[in-house]
Amino acid sequence: MTRSTLLCPPIRQLAAFACLFVGCSGVRPDTGPETSAVAPRLTPKVYSRSDCVRSGLLHSDGSLWFPTNHEGVFRYAEGEFTQFTESDGLPGSYVSTVVEDQAGHLWFGMERGLCHYDGTRFTPVSIPWDGNEDLWGEGLNAHLVLCLHCDTRGQIWLGTWGNGVHRFDPSQPVGPGEYAFVSYLQERGAIYPDGDHRNAIQSISEDRDQNVWLTSMSHGGVSRFDGREFTHYQKESGLSDDMVFSSLFDRDGTLWLGMLGNLPGGLNRFDGDSFMHYGEEDGLSSDNIICLFEDRQGVLWLGSDRGELCLLNRDSEGEVTIAPFQFEGRTFEHIHFVVEDAAGGVWFGGRFGQLFRYDGATLVDHSSKR
Repeated sequence: MTRSTLLCPPIRQLAAFACLFVGCSGVRPDTGPETSAVAPRLTPKVYSRSDCVRSGLLHSDGSLWFPTNHEGVFRYAEGEFTQFTESDGLPGSYVSTVVEDQAGHLWFGMERGLCHYDGTRFTPVSIPWDGNEDLWGEGLNAHLVLCLHCDTRGQIWLGTWGNGVHRFDPSQPVGPGEYAFVSYLQERGAIYPDGDHRNAIQSISEDRDQNVWLTSMSHGGVSRFDGREFTHYQKESGLSDDMVFSSLFDRDGTLWLGMLGNLPGGLNRFDGDSFMHYGEEDGLSSDNIICLFEDRQGVLWLGSDRGELCLLNRDSEGEVTIAPFQFEGRTFEHIHFVVEDAAGGVWFGGRFGQLFRYDGATLVDHSSKR
């Protein structure tokens, strides 16, 4: 476990910021100084494109957790980062995602299954696979967990890179690090040369009626599960693309879907009856939308690995405006996640080790994380 105070000062500060062009009301409260008097690093970490802060989670205790694909996971609490690596018991340095269960425990998606953290120790958890690992398509890893979701019943869902989705009850272990899994959707998605389906589930969301929605990156579109059966939506259903990267239910219950973008996919909105499409002609910086987040002011943040981070704002008539997020003329690319802290500050990050906090008036660069 490595602890460190913040070393990066705000890259720039404005006395006031007009919330861009999205009609934000007011300025998020300041949480106090974000730097401390420590000696600067003589050899600061230089990040490459492959160094990515994969996701972010606000824990119920107010701490923030940031999985990375090379450096384990970072916790941010009381102005200090703490890094957890294999030396602390984490079963690998590649951590894709994190979710909190109803007991306050954390579950991390790993390159080889899951990891449970109870606040004291890390416990590896194996996930189901079909026993034919030699048949998996080139570049696919059935054990890689891409996404996690804890539903309103307390069940945890995990999407995999080619082996569909699994569900389990974290409160009912059947042995040390062992759980009873129920598996779905392995039979959908792209068909590979061995004749089998490989369904990569990239995101999981839940609607107000406790239906679980699963998006596929292997031409499976989006699937709704009502607890008994699935309803599938693909291009013939009105989707602009059936390779769906991200999903979000907003405060109004509307489903938003971000596409991979190999086709002119962009952003799709589903009102329960039909899909509406938004693309570059509507203000998106790219048809690739890999993360979706709604802040407490109702603004949607749209992250892309091929374009700039964008904001989507809706007026009282429901009219949509989309434009890149800017701070003093600077825009931000390769953003893989957005999360909001307890004070209303918005954190976002992605490739090149990027990690920023924006409070409506100032932007702080936390990319060093040490």
